[in-house]
Amino acid sequence: MPYALYEENERLTRSFPTEQEVWAAAERAGLVETRPSGEKVLDGNLKIKFCESSPDEVSDPDSDFTFS
Repeated sequence: MPYALYEENERLTRSFPTEQEVWAAAERAGLVETRPSGEKVLDGNLKIKFCESSPDEVSDPDSDFTFS
């Protein structure tokens, strides 16, 4: 099942096959903080959730984010 990055209920990224790939996309976008303990956390209200891939999903092949 695919995963994506969400802010509240709005999907921000294209779908990815694994949760780890979403983490990597969030890190590339500068949306991950590293705590003094070394733990990595998502900024603010961001969450990684299961999602449905949609055939009409429009994404730039060089981007992790979707455009509406």
